[in-house]
Amino acid sequence: MEKTPNITTSLAKIQTWAHDFAPDVTFRPPASPLALDNFTEKSGLNLPEELRRLLLVTDGETRKSAGMIGNWRLMPINEIQAVWGLLSKLNEKGAFSGLNPKPSPYIHRSWWLDTWLPIVSSDVGDYFCLDTDPPDPNRSGQVILFLQNQPERYLIAENLQTWFTRILRDLDSGVYEYDPVKGFNGEAFMWSALEGKHLFDDIEGTLVVDQSS
Repeated sequence: MEKTPNITTSLAKIQTWAHDFAPDVTFRPPASPLALDNFTEKSGLNLPEELRRLLLVTDGETRKSAGMIGNWRLMPINEIQAVWGLLSKLNEKGAFSGLNPKPSPYIHRSWWLDTWLPIVSSDVGDYFCLDTDPPDPNRSGQVILFLQNQPERYLIAENLQTWFTRILRDLDSGVYEYDPVKGFNGEAFMWSALEGKHLFDDIEGTLVVDQSS
């Protein structure tokens, strides 16, 4: 069986692809370990190890980056902290009260939870998050899609590494194309998350959401 690459190896390969085919995707220098520790202290949450290792290689993308996740940006730790703080404060003040997300057996049914870590931004209020407290504790760190103004809560991948491995597989197969004006074709790196393909996780194609619900 082919060994799954670690997160830093996957990131390096994505960066190489971006350098060759999407040069408008630009990355920041490594994050400071102190900045990561500061987030942990302020939030009370431990960063998943994969995310910590990734940020210590590159502290997300620059503000002017074209967006490595299909026009969505990998956020630096200070932006992760700011967005997490804002959404958590809004939730605390009841801004999401009365809003009902659609159910998923693998995601707690809440409009926003403080245990979700936003890591990739659409720049219009939607985020890919790492779920640090899912219904199944064995799936801690799974990737979900948070839509601020829509009720769907999509499961994207069992963890960050699985997602990056899937992205690399599609990069190698030529799924993604980049245009300097239009950006990536569609929102390819989202794994067609808004088109219902979130129904399948990457664990042997296991169905994880009941299509009838």
